[in-house]
Amino acid sequence: MKLVMAEVFNSWQGEGGSVPGSAFGRRQIFVRFAGCDLHCQWCDSREYINASRVSRWRYEVEPFTGKFEYRPNPASIDDVVEAILRLDTDDIHSISYTGGEPTLQIRALKALMEKMKSLGFDNFLETHGGLPELIREVVHITDYASVDIKDETSKATEDWRALVLREVESIRVLKEAGTKVYAKLVVTSETKIENVRWYAELLKGLAPLVIQPREPIEISQEKLMELYREAALIMGRKNVGLSFQVHKYLNVL
Repeated sequence: MKLVMAEVFNSWQGEGGSVPGSAFGRRQIFVRFAGCDLHCQWCDSREYINASRVSRWRYEVEPFTGKFEYRPNPASIDDVVEAILRLDTDDIHSISYTGGEPTLQIRALKALMEKMKSLGFDNFLETHGGLPELIREVVHITDYASVDIKDETSKATEDWRALVLREVESIRVLKEAGTKVYAKLVVTSETKIENVRWYAELLKGLAPLVIQPREPIEISQEKLMELYREAALIMGRKNVGLSFQVHKYLNVL
């Protein structure tokens, strides 16, 4: 079985803050899939959106060295597993499957997650959540999950409200299966307070929410605090947190 890969590396999980389900501050091995069906304005993996243009993938030779070796796409499951295992530093919290959007390659994703589970690793799925029917195929082997709530300002798709509803459905599917799941909302100075209230109503009693300022941060502290407060008033004061891309400040991948 083959898959179109972007990269495999060992790093810290820099997102998620302190809400339940987050792996913030934990060591993970990141498995980045190429290809995404959305086009968010602030995507930080833009070079991997079109999987057909990703002719090769890279894997870190040793953690934090910045040294990579390259192999052609598509990759075999065995090659990816080999790259993961050579980066296991015995303090790994979980394997993070990210992208791109990993669920677009659901058969390969499932096979890889099953293999890593059999080797004793926990699986952490980072997904835009827009494809709940595919989430169902891997939910039984997903220990942790971060599901995006794509705000209107992301311009991810024309019918953004329908996308949000599918994302919430993915969260519901994950929670019902026992996955430790949280929602992640990237916000900007243009994010509307009424939209945040709507997301909070949808997530109330379902999953915690982290609010993450778009990088580089341009939203004011006053606006950020207002968004946080409005969400917490609806969801409960312990169900909302802030998230920042701390790995960027640490100057690691």
